[in-house]
Amino acid sequence: MVINLKILFKNKTKYTKDVYKEFLGFHSKKYHFSYTLFTATFIFLILFCIVLQVSYDYYLLALISCIAFTCFCLYRYFHPISVVTKELKGETIKNEKSFTFKFYNKYFKVQDDSQSDIVKYYQIRKAFETKEFFYLYLDRTHAFILNKENFLVGKPADFSTFIKKKCILRFKKVK
Repeated sequence: MVINLKILFKNKTKYTKDVYKEFLGFHSKKYHFSYTLFTATFIFLILFCIVLQVSYDYYLLALISCIAFTCFCLYRYFHPISVVTKELKGETIKNEKSFTFKFYNKYFKVQDDSQSDIVKYYQIRKAFETKEFFYLYLDRTHAFILNKENFLVGKPADFSTFIKKKCILRFKKVK
């Protein structure tokens, strides 16, 4: 028995370098403050520990803390750069893969040329709407990108209302 589900919305978005760079700009603007605040707080705590250790003549612990401080700073600086470089050189962006999103009442399906996945709406951590895109975050760093111009079934304004209902308290329209 085959159940024929009605597609409420359908979108096909090509992940190009320009689309990805637009996403990175949005993501950076959205999460830069919390990332910087965490980094500054952690640096302050490590420096405080170093000063305490030196004042109590625990030079070996101060040296270990200095090494930890250096490693942390290098990681916080170079890790985001390496992630972006890896993504830009990855198959999805390099080959400009197209993803088709089919939205049903209880879930949506994401398809590319080789595979498909089903995502239930409760799995969306955050949803954002910008002037040109919808970003459906699965976690803090991974999101599905839907170009508003590429809806094959339904309209972006109707999709905005739909996803707002599905992601209650997790949807935000960004100017």
